[in-house]
Amino acid sequence: MTSLYKELANILKEEKRLLSELYSVVSEERDAIVALNSKELEKILMNKEALLVKISLWEKEREKILKNHGLDGRTISEIIKMQSNQEENKEISVIEEVYKTMKSLLYAIAEIQKINEQLIDRSIIHIGTAIKFFESFGIKPKQTLSREA
Repeated sequence: MTSLYKELANILKEEKRLLSELYSVVSEERDAIVALNSKELEKILMNKEALLVKISLWEKEREKILKNHGLDGRTISEIIKMQSNQEENKEISVIEEVYKTMKSLLYAIAEIQKINEQLIDRSIIHIGTAIKFFESFGIKPKQTLSREA
């Protein structure tokens, strides 16, 4: 099982690195939203999407390794709890440390994402209000407003 813990630690380290990048990207996204910089926002969103794909691929790799070791469906916290062999304790403590950092990063990313969504929602409301203002003078927009865009 030693190879399992080494492989798992390596995968988690890579996922943590990608989550750190994602944290930076969502922070940049917030700044671009506040600055109303649509070109920068578009670039950031493409980068964010690429990071999410990479994270997803590492997740699948982690699931594959767990399945190969008969731990299919187990969470990282369950694996940490069930490990009791002193010989592999160092690797488990590395996994535990990386896992805690990942949880913190995920929480921070989720918080920034909530803020970003609120900023976008407010922007849409302001744009809608501006469109109605122009329409009251008979000026029609060339495009319709959509949140999905």
